[in-house]
Amino acid sequence: MPREADQTFYLLDGANELSGPLALLWTARHWPALKRELVGAPGYIAHRLWFAWPWTIGVTTWWQDEAAAYRFAHMPQHLRFWTWAADTGRTRGGWLAHYRYVRGGPLWGNGVQSLATRFADHVPAPSGAPPRAVVDGIKGRRYKS
Repeated sequence: MPREADQTFYLLDGANELSGPLALLWTARHWPALKRELVGAPGYIAHRLWFAWPWTIGVTTWWQDEAAAYRFAHMPQHLRFWTWAADTGRTRGGWLAHYRYVRGGPLWGNGVQSLATRFADHVPAPSGAPPRAVVDGIKGRRYKS
């Protein structure tokens, strides 16, 4: 199904491997200000914070366009985090990946209501239909639960 240009959106996945508990405490203390700036940024759609043991913290963000994500990257609180993280000894490494939405969205039922609602302007509406049978792509077998 072809998509309209205005329905394209972008996912950015960023993370830092922190150097230890003091870095984790700094990050937790300053996260509320960064979150306020993030959710108030023009073009922001949604975000998810994630953690991987022992010291990696990441933020997956969705944006209406790539330019919006870059504008956020140059806002004061994000620059504060970036400057702090790039300072020697505070992190062991950083990660950033960009993805452009091509297709996807609700699979069945309500499509996970919170996501279907959040991305309603960007993905097809949930069908409300029951799940389809799983078909083995190689042998064509159908699986039942």
